[in-house]
Amino acid sequence: MYRNLSKGRSAQSQQGFTLVETLVAMIVFIFGIMAVTNLLIVAGTTNSVAKQSSAAAAAATQVMDILKTTTWEHLNPGGNLNGDSGPTTDCLALGSSTAAGSTFNCNSDVAGVGRIHSRWQISTVPASARLYFIEVRSEPETALGGQRARAFFSTFRSCTDSRAQAPGGTVAPCPS
Repeated sequence: MYRNLSKGRSAQSQQGFTLVETLVAMIVFIFGIMAVTNLLIVAGTTNSVAKQSSAAAAAATQVMDILKTTTWEHLNPGGNLNGDSGPTTDCLALGSSTAAGSTFNCNSDVAGVGRIHSRWQISTVPASARLYFIEVRSEPETALGGQRARAFFSTFRSCTDSRAQAPGGTVAPCPS
């Protein structure tokens, strides 16, 4: 009295996936993986540019601080933000106040980021021999960072020593 149950089942009631269903699932999975991969690439690139931007801002701040502490007599107008003016030095060597006023570009090597190149320009403000306009620009020397991670700062520097006023109303150089 055994009954054969398999004879009564139709072919559609069998369980499992067909080849077409498997291929469609694989295609959907591949497109999902491609989207996640693209997201990871964009996140990595953005993270790298952010690190370079932070390093450029730190380098520009360092140079600006050195120029602010440089004595008036050692500040020399000159420099160019778009090209190097004179020899390029190490930014760590700018600690002396005499070097910063006559050198207009330097490099900082930052661990995990690479080289940051800084340039600055010191301009005399027209109609005022006692006022300088100082601009500092730093940017990474990588293809990925470049202008996207550039830092730019500017400030005015003035000589406020009243002894620099010469007799007759002419302005003498500011003493240190």
